Order: sequence, then structure tokens, then C-alpha cells
Amino acid sequence: MRLPAADRKRPTLLDGVVALLVAAAALALLMMLRPSGGEALTAVVTLDGVPLAEYRLDSLEEPVIQTLEQAPYPLTIQFQSDGVRILHSHCPSQDCVHTGWIRQAGQQIICLPNKLIISLTGTHAGEFDAVTGEKVPGHTTFF
Repeated sequence: MRLPAADRKRPTLLDGVVALLVAAAALALLMMLRPSGGEALTAVVTLDGVPLAEYRLDSLEEPVIQTLEQAPYPLTIQFQSDGVRILHSHCPSQDCVHTGWIRQAGQQIICLPNKLIISLTGTHAGEFDAVTGEKVPGHTTFF
């Protein structure tokens, strides 16, 4: 006679097989959803919640300097093929300037007095969003 599962002290062979299948499925899912190498970085500049510009960094052949005079505290941003930084700002704290270069997708420079956010994103056209399963649209670049 076999003991009920609540009375057994040691895992059975079936328990091991189920745990192995769950671990294999998790590993397969992780491999499918990991970002692929060589993603193109795009810098997105947002001022007070309004997107101002997007720069696809890998398409820049030389540094681009942009001055935002319309910000409450004017500032100067430098875009290069390998990253973005704020060169100069008239804001009181200078935290945005002290952030330095950002070079990886997901990094941001935030200037609270200006309500400015510079975000680096990286996507491929044709990639699928892991949460919604929908196709991620390509970025439009405007200056």
C-alpha cells in the first residue's frame, strides 16, 4: 500500500521529473526572451512629458550638439555614436551634468528642475514584446 503524498518524507521520481521539466521550460523561455546583441541605441529626449527628439546613435558619424533654449534652465546635450551626456546646464543642482555619459539601453539622464529625461533604448524592427506579444514598431528619428 502506498502512503498519501502528505505522509511521504522524500520526493519521488515523478517529483524530480516535474522539477526538471519546469527548470528546462524556464531556461528555454529565458533564452528566447533575452535581448540579441548588436541592438541599435536610440536616445529619446523628453521635456516636460513631451518628446522633443530621437537620435539613432549608430547613425551619427560625428558628435551632435543640441542646445535646449526652451527649457526653464537652458542646457546643452552632446550625442555621439557611443553615448549621450549633458555638457552644460543652468539648473541649480547640476545633477544632470554630473551623471556623465550614458551608453547602455535602459540608462537615463534626468534633470528635475527642467523636467527633462534623456533615455537610451535599443530595439530591432520585427522584435516582439515579451509581455504583450505584439510586434515592436521601428523608431522614427526626428530632429
